[in-house]
This record gives sequence, structure tokens and C-alpha cells, in this order.
Amino acid sequence: MARYSCVTQLVGSAEQLSESIRAVLERCQLNILHSSLDYWVAGEPPGKNPYTKLVTVEVFVDRTLQAADGSVQVTCIAKNEELPLKSVNHCQQTFDRLKAELAQLQGQLQLAAQQKDALR
Repeated sequence: MARYSCVTQLVGSAEQLSESIRAVLERCQLNILHSSLDYWVAGEPPGKNPYTKLVTVEVFVDRTLQAADGSVQVTCIAKNEELPLKSVNHCQQTFDRLKAELAQLQGQLQLAAQQKDALR
């Protein structure tokens, strides 16, 4: 079973993060299977890849570790049933795309927070 994970810090209100994370998952062509304020499960739609290669992504926002600047820890796990026999496999590619989208989101949210602070 292939499994990849990352942890990042994101700044924003609960509603803003919820909308942003949902948008990131959809841009990665993942269907939202379950969502709550702090937890999402998304998966690839069947048909394009064999069943064992379908990637499932879990995203967890840990608000108990909120930093002084308002950022929260976000953990992402991408997994599928494929054995990671190759260094570059479908799950790794999907995870890399998700990680790039999260990095872009992190930059956007930090810029928005800085602009909001500058207006105060």
C-alpha cells in the first residue's frame, strides 16, 4: 500500500480554511466523500485508473496546536492499494500535485493575513 503524508501550517478562519481546502481537493480532481469543519476525505473517481491505483486523501486540521499568529497545523495523507514498486507512481504523483496546491494556498493565505494586518 502506498502512503504519503505531509504537515503544513495554514492561516485563516475555520470557514476560510474549509472553503480553501475543499477547492484544493477539487483542483486535484478528487471527489469529496466526507467533510466536516476539521476533517475531509476525498477520492479519485473510478473509471480513469484501476481500482488499486485510486487515491484516497485525508486532510485533518488540528486547531489544538494553533500558533500565536493564528496558523493551524494541517496534516494530509494520500494513500492507495498500489504497491509503491516504482519511485514515481500514481499515488506519489497525486500527492505531489496536492502538496503543490497546498503550498500555493499557504502563500495566498499568508499574503492575505499580512494585508489584513497592514490595514489595521
